[in-house]
Amino acid sequence: MIPKIEHYRRIVGSKVIKDLKESAEPLQDKHVVHVNSTAEGGGVAEMLNTLVFLMNDVGIETGWRILRGSHSFFKITKGFHNSLQGKPMSITRSRKEIYEEFCKRNSIITHIKNHDIVVIHDPQPLGMISEYQKKTTWLWRCHIDLSSPYQKTMDYLQPFMKKYDGVIISSKKFRIKGIDKPQFIINPSIDPLSSKNIKITHKKAKRLLSLRGIDLDKPILTQISRFDPWKDHHGVLKIYEKVKEKTDCQLVLMGDMASDDPEGPAIFHKIKKEAENIPDVHVLTEKNDLLANSLQQESAIVFQKSKKEGFALTVSEAMWKKTPVIGTDVGGIPLQIIDGRTGYIMKNMKDGIKKTQHLIEDDGLRKRMGKRAREHVKKNFLVTRHLQDYINLFNRYYPKPDLGDFIWR
Repeated sequence: MIPKIEHYRRIVGSKVIKDLKESAEPLQDKHVVHVNSTAEGGGVAEMLNTLVFLMNDVGIETGWRILRGSHSFFKITKGFHNSLQGKPMSITRSRKEIYEEFCKRNSIITHIKNHDIVVIHDPQPLGMISEYQKKTTWLWRCHIDLSSPYQKTMDYLQPFMKKYDGVIISSKKFRIKGIDKPQFIINPSIDPLSSKNIKITHKKAKRLLSLRGIDLDKPILTQISRFDPWKDHHGVLKIYEKVKEKTDCQLVLMGDMASDDPEGPAIFHKIKKEAENIPDVHVLTEKNDLLANSLQQESAIVFQKSKKEGFALTVSEAMWKKTPVIGTDVGGIPLQIIDGRTGYIMKNMKDGIKKTQHLIEDDGLRKRMGKRAREHVKKNFLVTRHLQDYINLFNRYYPKPDLGDFIWR
């Protein structure tokens, strides 16, 4: 079903819908386009798959372009991703040439120069701006953790960033030093009506999980995330092994693959091999939103043990289903988890084991946390709020730049 703004009225209320429609009125003659690196796999594609349709539905003509690139190009841009999160990278002449050539190729075939607002997502299409005589508003939307970037990579990419009219980040911790342009904070969001987040029956969830050998008669611990070096699947396995010694439970590690992430398959096989000798561990990779939904709904606890994290939509997804989450204090995770109320923030491995054991043994606590978690997501992390943030931002550039207190340096 194509997303329509009216579909959300019963969830968020009439005032939210009314405000969205009224605030979008000054933008009825504007053309917006989003550019990112993949149509599916990962949170960016998931968000755009709803936001682009809702922008059109409130009268803002909005398009969506997908970047084309070779295996070498995406290997380099995944290197940029990791390096902006702190991993050292050698920025060779060859890598620069490949990156810049594909930015130029995409600038030729995407035809975005006549749009009023261009929103470029993440490092992959960042350099495309150099191929245009920019006459309209260009915004770079970065979804990754920029709290401690590798400086040599930042030195190469920052001249591209400086060409933009503004930068959108997910947390004040990601503010980019050395850029004299406004930096806006917009938190990501989930779509409560998507197949990953709609309410499904316990019977249907049980059937989907049983087909994968998952037994609903014992507690399920889950982490759903890309198979990525920053997600610390190894750490989750170690926590589970300790908890398993006291409580008969099971662990599910699930993630899908994205076309712009060549590291995924290798990490998946590494984790699968590590889990072979640990009882009741299921390592799954498939693109199946209903299966992810079922896991988040039926799990006793969901983990998000990231070492670095832009936001982690999987946290809000689980919380929306009244499942408490235990996560790390990185990126956007502590914006979602209110420690001790909607879940737990683990300080270290020992603390993670203790909090997991405590939560898995206390049904009443899990229910109370789960109820508060859903309300927190409803107030802060649904797609309607995300859409309103974009509309507010666009209105600050049109009809005139008036950035007010929405920015900070």
